[in-house]
Amino acid sequence: MRRKADWEAITPGLCLLLLSILTTSRGQPPTLPRACSALPPVDLLEEAVPRVDQLPAGVSLVYDSHSHVHAFTFARDASDIYLRADRLLTGCQFFPYEFSVFMSMRMIRSPRREECLLSLYDEGSRQRVVSVVLSHDRLVFQFKDKRYKFRNNAYRDKKWHTYGFSMAADSVAMTTDCRDKRVRSVHTPFPNFLPLANTSFSLGRCKNHRTVFQGMLKDVILVAGADAVVRACPPKQTIRQGLDNIIKTFPGYNPLPTFSTGPSQCEWTDVGNIAYDIYASKLKVCVNGVWREVSIGTEKRKLDYFVQHQQIDTGAESLDVEVFTIPDEGRFAVFANAAFGAGRPSVSTLFKWVNDRFELYQRLETNAAQSWEFFEIKSQFFLAVANYGNSTAEQANSTIFKWRKKRKKFRAYQQLPTWTARDVEHFTIGDQHYLAVANHAQGDKNLVDSVIYLWEEREGVFREQQRIMTVGAYDWTHFTVSGFHFLAVANAFTGQTTLTDSALYFFRDDTFVQFQTMETNGATDWEFFTIGDEVFLAVANAYNYGPQNYLDVDNYATNSTIYRLNQSKRVFEKYQSIPTYSAIDWEYMRLGEDHYLIVSNAQNGGEGQQLLSMVYRWQGVERFVPVHAMATLPNADLDAFSDGDNVYVVSASAKSATSQLLRVKFV
Repeated sequence: MRRKADWEAITPGLCLLLLSILTTSRGQPPTLPRACSALPPVDLLEEAVPRVDQLPAGVSLVYDSHSHVHAFTFARDASDIYLRADRLLTGCQFFPYEFSVFMSMRMIRSPRREECLLSLYDEGSRQRVVSVVLSHDRLVFQFKDKRYKFRNNAYRDKKWHTYGFSMAADSVAMTTDCRDKRVRSVHTPFPNFLPLANTSFSLGRCKNHRTVFQGMLKDVILVAGADAVVRACPPKQTIRQGLDNIIKTFPGYNPLPTFSTGPSQCEWTDVGNIAYDIYASKLKVCVNGVWREVSIGTEKRKLDYFVQHQQIDTGAESLDVEVFTIPDEGRFAVFANAAFGAGRPSVSTLFKWVNDRFELYQRLETNAAQSWEFFEIKSQFFLAVANYGNSTAEQANSTIFKWRKKRKKFRAYQQLPTWTARDVEHFTIGDQHYLAVANHAQGDKNLVDSVIYLWEEREGVFREQQRIMTVGAYDWTHFTVSGFHFLAVANAFTGQTTLTDSALYFFRDDTFVQFQTMETNGATDWEFFTIGDEVFLAVANAYNYGPQNYLDVDNYATNSTIYRLNQSKRVFEKYQSIPTYSAIDWEYMRLGEDHYLIVSNAQNGGEGQQLLSMVYRWQGVERFVPVHAMATLPNADLDAFSDGDNVYVVSASAKSATSQLLRVKFV
């Protein structure tokens, strides 16, 4: 029997959820209570006061001739503008646990006492859940009797400004005209199950707060189920000095980024970066002199966390996994088993997706396999493996396997001479097919040629096309921007230091020429992705060895870097540095309107959080922020795929013969 204390630990929101399920009529599937998400932006003022002749006592609508806008003012004895939440957020039972609110206002004078601008009130508990209060030099966001203060002197200039607050996960963020973004961690997350029927908004004057807002209030915009700052405020470049791919440990180092705060203007006569178009019922942002609509995602599902779906016995430690599909045959996953030494298995394992699980399908002969690449040439299907071999002093062939349609198996097709190959990358330019092989070392030399191969149509094989000198190369990544082709190489080790330049190459006149170099620190992987019109490259820095770390302390602690393409300068610039520990691989994933980066962790040493693989979500001006931590087995590579409504992530275990299949849990 469950003890009383156990029952008391169940939250009221969970009780409501259980009650909803238990009271479902017999024979009917349970109807879960629906939380608000992906609803269009709502102007609280417009909804609360649809007509001018319905203004509450003491509330006036005035015209600001300087800015050519109408706004509300409040007498000292004015009634608050009251609005029930369930009147706004229809079709759902609970208040959104992630939301943003934007307020366009102008102060006539600095407040002498705290003035309450708005509040969310719980009629059941008779308490304010959330409120925004102004003092003479700061805005205060109050949540559950805790006050989060944001110093702000902007409204002292007596001009119009737009202030935004965003509640997401366990933090609250504030912006002023899309600038000066600041974040505070909250003590407890916003409740998942706050009944709408019991909540209401007060504008201008809040319950249990005697001081009335004495400025001019034009818009109060609520965005439910999405952080509108992500889509309304364009990212700004981080200002950093010197090298930032090493974790700095000297006293006084501040790891938090600073943001440029250049002027933000618009040709429209209204003032402020964010505005609500009452005629189009759209939230808009000023970008380059034009008011543009803010796209609020309609995807209802949001990533909650990852659950283990399957343990996969690969037979040996794996450094890479490649998930692919062969038409009419199904989905497969091949693991690069990197066993070294005599007596260790010299095969890698291929699995087929059957009944929502991976089942062993074929064993492929390899030699300390490092990575796999699947590709197609004119309805023929191939798998290429990069073989490291047993020694850096010996050449070891890497192998291309071809799919035999009759036997439904892969068979060895071509051998490529390689030196401690770490990666193989397939790409096409026009109708031509290429393979780029990353050779890591030759004997005691880390400066070694990596090779690009071209498919010879007549002979049906790959022939050497170009050699590129690399430095302990670990990875090739091909990508295109506006029709132009690029190759990025991750250079890991010079033989003396891991602090070296990785390079970006540009395809011109049938050959690749160097385009740009970026300083990296034991680089192991590049990940290319786009968000809207923005182009990004993320590098995983895995190891810090050399003169820069002469004490040889905490070698696996590095900063991995995200670069963004400056399209006017035609160069990739540092966008964000993320502290990582033994990072091996980045995996980009998009779910609905949300963008995620997952960094895999080989778990070489470390403790606590350092042993976790981290999931980062893109949040606009806040850049990528950590939202989840996964306690996986030590993993060297991740690959994501979807099957119907489910999204999975395969994790290749670097130190165990058991890899993992994780499934995304949605809310």
